[in-house]
Amino acid sequence: MKKIALVSLLLLLAFSILATGCGSEDSNFPKVTEPYHSDQAIKNGDVVNVHGKYSNIEKWQTFLKNLESNNPDKVRITQYTIEGNPIFYELSYNGKLISYTFDNSMDAFGSDLNRPSTNCKGFDLKKMEDGRDGFVLRGCDNTKIGDTFWFEKSSIN
Repeated sequence: MKKIALVSLLLLLAFSILATGCGSEDSNFPKVTEPYHSDQAIKNGDVVNVHGKYSNIEKWQTFLKNLESNNPDKVRITQYTIEGNPIFYELSYNGKLISYTFDNSMDAFGSDLNRPSTNCKGFDLKKMEDGRDGFVLRGCDNTKIGDTFWFEKSSIN
């Protein structure tokens, strides 16, 4: 009987370790609840873009510096649509790769893509047709998901 109890305890412990280790990376960022207004996003430490007005931009600058020096870091960018709906861009850097998650689930006029993720090697600068320069992800496992990211370079000037 002691053997069965010990084996059961070991299996339960192993399952608990696996379940914890396979947890969602969503817990790396403060929880988002609807409605998610820009003042809450700012309080949560998100880099916020409301129609060209940026808040917490120093967090983006720090993320870029940590990327250059291979220091793990994370940042969530929340950009608001014309209608005021948030779209989330979550970036976690482990010292080698950027894990990127796109979340448009609160965009009433977009089609929810169910928080797709991909791993990318870094950023490039890209000039848009309207002449603006922006950061884009490069070397992504899934380029379609990686292509959802664009962040205006002039935001850090």
